[in-house]
Amino acid sequence: MTDVKIKDGDAVVDSTGRYEMISDKDALFQRAQICIGARLGGFIYDRETGSDIRNIDAESDLAKENAELIINEALAQFEDTKAVVLEYGDIIKLTVTIGGESRYTEVHLYGNI
Repeated sequence: MTDVKIKDGDAVVDSTGRYEMISDKDALFQRAQICIGARLGGFIYDRETGSDIRNIDAESDLAKENAELIINEALAQFEDTKAVVLEYGDIIKLTVTIGGESRYTEVHLYGNI
C-alpha cells in the first residue's frame, strides 16, 4: 500500500516538487489518523470514512471513554487495529495500534486534515 504523505492537512512535496510517498505501516497509520479526524460522511470519496468524535459532550465525565468507543468504531474497518485515548480535549492524544505496532498521535477536533 502506498499513499501521499499528509502533514498538517496538506500533501507533502519534496524539493523537486513531487509528492512525497509513504507505504506499508506508515500509510496504514496515516489512514487511521485521517479516519479518526475526518467527519463521518464528510469525505467525498468514501462517505463511510470518518468518525463522530465532534458529537461527544466534552463536559461529560465519560467524554474520554466515549471518544475511545467512537474512535474504535471508526477504526473497525482496519484489520487488527485499536486505539487508546490518553487525553481528551480540543486535541485528542491517543495511541493507535496496528498489527501489534503502536504509535502515539494527536487528532485536532476542529481540523488538522
